[in-house]
Amino acid sequence: MEFSDLKKIINKINLKNSDTAYIAGNIFNFGLDVTEVSKFNEHLYKYVKKKIEPSGNIVVPTATLNLIYTNEIYDKRKTKSYMMGVFSEYIRNLKHSHRSDHPLWSFSGIGKNVKKIFNNTSMSAYGEGSIFHKLLDENTYFISLGKPNTSIGMIHYVEQIIGVPYRYNKEFLIKVKKNNKIINQYTLLGVRFKSKNIIGDENKKIISKLINMNTFRIYKFRKGNIYVCKYKTIVENLKLIFLKNPKIWLKNNKINQKKYFKN
Repeated sequence: MEFSDLKKIINKINLKNSDTAYIAGNIFNFGLDVTEVSKFNEHLYKYVKKKIEPSGNIVVPTATLNLIYTNEIYDKRKTKSYMMGVFSEYIRNLKHSHRSDHPLWSFSGIGKNVKKIFNNTSMSAYGEGSIFHKLLDENTYFISLGKPNTSIGMIHYVEQIIGVPYRYNKEFLIKVKKNNKIINQYTLLGVRFKSKNIIGDENKKIISKLINMNTFRIYKFRKGNIYVCKYKTIVENLKLIFLKNPKIWLKNNKINQKKYFKN
């Protein structure tokens, strides 16, 4: 099982030596059966790695937002990611994989410069100094496995730097295993105000606008599509979208902030 159709798609992407591939999404969008899943992960990794060798990087989201609601300890070597997809877990578990320190929004990756990208990150999951910000300093390509409604994590970075009325930075103390000790690590996460009037539209309007702005190259693969773009391009286009309408994410983007908390 060589996945020649996947190989053709990856070969069409303008990835080259020293580039960074940020890959996110859910491969079940493609309708693969159980026996194909592990082989898909292996081949996607092999094809991308071959294009970016010897100096490139592969980065995936390995967030653990579920730790907010539990008493579990974040161990960056062992803690599984939460709802980030099986390819993220595949990369996290590779022998030479590294993982960033943020206990709620970590990334895992492999490559020559991954340690540099992951080091000295901020306490903020989405702000300046976060991995979302640092990926702008690399020649990064964003590869979405399936429609990017749920894979565009950089949307939260743009929400934070542009400013949206439905989010704020919330403090958390998360138990973290560090140097064989358990510590309470201070961290910041952009969260939505708790209100039944703050309802999103599953990023439908935003994705539609991104597609109309020719943000992505779209490649048909099995029962779904693979979406590809320069990371800087999607960030800049998201900035334009939010600058025009900071409430576009809301299903009812005409509602005033003062009504968020009214029954």
